[in-house]
Amino acid sequence: MEIVLALLVWLVISLGVLLAAIVMGSVALPPLLRRSYNRWGATDGEVARTLPGDDLVPGATSASTKAITIKAPYQLVHQLVVQMGYQRAGWYGWDWFYRATKSADFVDGGYSRRIVPELQDLAVGDTVSINAMVGYDVVVNEPGRLLLFGAMAQDGSAVAADDPSAVSLMSWAWIAEPVDENTTRLILRIRNGGPGFGGFVDWLYANPLDLGGAIMAEKTLFGIRRVAEDLASR
Repeated sequence: MEIVLALLVWLVISLGVLLAAIVMGSVALPPLLRRSYNRWGATDGEVARTLPGDDLVPGATSASTKAITIKAPYQLVHQLVVQMGYQRAGWYGWDWFYRATKSADFVDGGYSRRIVPELQDLAVGDTVSINAMVGYDVVVNEPGRLLLFGAMAQDGSAVAADDPSAVSLMSWAWIAEPVDENTTRLILRIRNGGPGFGGFVDWLYANPLDLGGAIMAEKTLFGIRRVAEDLASR
């Protein structure tokens, strides 16, 4: 009997710790850490700069600027950025996560550790998908700059930005700036104008999903650096 009681006490304590971790992670941590994780790696000047795509979401409810220095030419870094995506080269991060969420249909199985020639011809109007349901339109793709923009209706379908049913607008600007011929500063600016679904869904986007998205974006930046520097060293 004492063993059973001890096991029950251990179970209750474990569940309490797990619940506390969930509450801290989804409620307390995002507001406390937002100022930090919304500008991971970025300088004051980079945060304050106007970047391509800022005008696409003029009334952004949230914005973040992240940056990383990469020991590789900016053209190589841009090629890695251009080939990202679902059914493309992946996200240079935790492949297990994308497999678990059914969004890991990548050309090389996991994220690509090479330049994939057939994925470099990305034109304005093409779509870069997150999964089978969510994608972003290419607005700009030129040397060192890739700008993606997405609008979503309440049923989750993609719509034009000026569609009256549009409730979620987001722009992703990837800027690969040469520091010198062998060094690149990669800047990621994300602006979010929604989602505008109301209630619990908005809370999810503003707290745990916001923090989770920031972690995944940072992981992608470090992954791009790892792959770019490996390719450059060859």
